[in-house]
Amino acid sequence: MELIQKNGQPHYGRFTHIPRSIRVERYVYKTPYGKLLTGWRKQLKYKKFKFCSIQHEHYSIGVAIADIAWMGHGFFYVYDHETSQVQSWNANQFLARNTVVDEQPLFNQSHFNHAPYKLEMQHANGVRYIQVSKHGDIRLKARIFCAGTDPLSMCSPTGINGWTYTQKLTTLAVEGFFLDRNNQQIEFNHQSLAALDDTCGFLRPETAWFWLSCSFWDKTGRRIGLNLASGVNESYGNENALWINGVLWPLTDILFEQIDEHTWSISSMDQTLQLKVETGWRRFESLNLRLVGSQFSQWQARISGTIRPMDCEQSIELNAEYGVLEQHYAKW
Repeated sequence: MELIQKNGQPHYGRFTHIPRSIRVERYVYKTPYGKLLTGWRKQLKYKKFKFCSIQHEHYSIGVAIADIAWMGHGFFYVYDHETSQVQSWNANQFLARNTVVDEQPLFNQSHFNHAPYKLEMQHANGVRYIQVSKHGDIRLKARIFCAGTDPLSMCSPTGINGWTYTQKLTTLAVEGFFLDRNNQQIEFNHQSLAALDDTCGFLRPETAWFWLSCSFWDKTGRRIGLNLASGVNESYGNENALWINGVLWPLTDILFEQIDEHTWSISSMDQTLQLKVETGWRRFESLNLRLVGSQFSQWQARISGTIRPMDCEQSIELNAEYGVLEQHYAKW
């Protein structure tokens, strides 16, 4: 299946198989007033980004590349949960110079260059390759294996004439290494888990969402993954999902509520999910250029609570598990 049909419109819904290609050039995009947009006017509306999180026993790592047409963006961080120390770097490129986000689902090559860092993401034959270099020296190198885990792959209508495609995976095995603040090489091991988020589409001009991602081993030795979102991909289904040993279980709509500065509550409409989230270090950005802007918060979080998905005899207990909580507002 190709995401964009021959009639110029996407397939919608959750997919059992990842689309072979996006073929955005086929998409017939019109303004709310029915005017057909092509060329650079259409390209300015197209957003695409990739995010990878890796959970080591003592460290949380995030790498992202985004192309939002008027701006390219990349960031990288390594957070040490034992010392609360963090390596963090980010940069913007006006008009997405030196920014390539290849959104094709099965085979792609993306990169972001801004001295002194270079971020690279490649995907082929079910393996995601991540590399972060500083002044040409490798700071992180990872191979992430997608086999054995059901993908979350879906496309939903967005606004009057847009769409959003997202592809997410959690609890993935990872090999490789990274350097800590003291330039000591730390290897990923059999306990390390990775999660991938690839998203593209013609999002609303003013967009806001909440998102939580979590991958961990529970006390019985099961691989548990969680993806929860509110504010995006809700017009034809949702992207809320639980993974148990690689098997995806759909979840109902989710409510995010901030209780105080460091505490959030997350619950599902059918009350089968009840979580408490304690936030710590925050990666924060705020940019207001009037016509365009963004405010982005991504917290390192500890997640506790219970999940009992419908039609599943197994319940899940979370006991201060590491995860990522995100709140994002964008005017683009």
